[in-house]
Amino acid sequence: DTSKTKHHNHYLTMLSAARFATTRIARANAPRAVNALGATRSMVIGDTFGAKEKVEEDRYIRAREQEIAEAKAKAAAAEANYKELEGMDKEKMAAKSAAMNEIADLLAQTGDVISEAGLANLARWKIQGSK
Repeated sequence: DTSKTKHHNHYLTMLSAARFATTRIARANAPRAVNALGATRSMVIGDTFGAKEKVEEDRYIRAREQEIAEAKAKAAAAEANYKELEGMDKEKMAAKSAAMNEIADLLAQTGDVISEAGLANLARWKIQGSK
């Protein structure tokens, strides 16, 4: 009887130890599996967000480059317009100076005197009338 009881106690101890070890192994592996699954999912979500960020960055860069190109084109057009107007102003100034000199010479022949403002007004009138 005692050997049978000893054998039975030994069997229960082994069974208990096996049950304890199995439970510990299952508990130890379960979180790893969940963590591995969660890590994979978060990596996939991270990749998706990363791809969306890349698309948004590319879109922003293209829009910004377009804005810069448009600003450069506007600046070039304004510069060309300024140079054209500057050339016209020089031409107008040269024409006005020539007209003022001509009028002053005519007035000097007769000994008449006129103010600078009056001379400018006569020159402007002469230029407008010749158009």
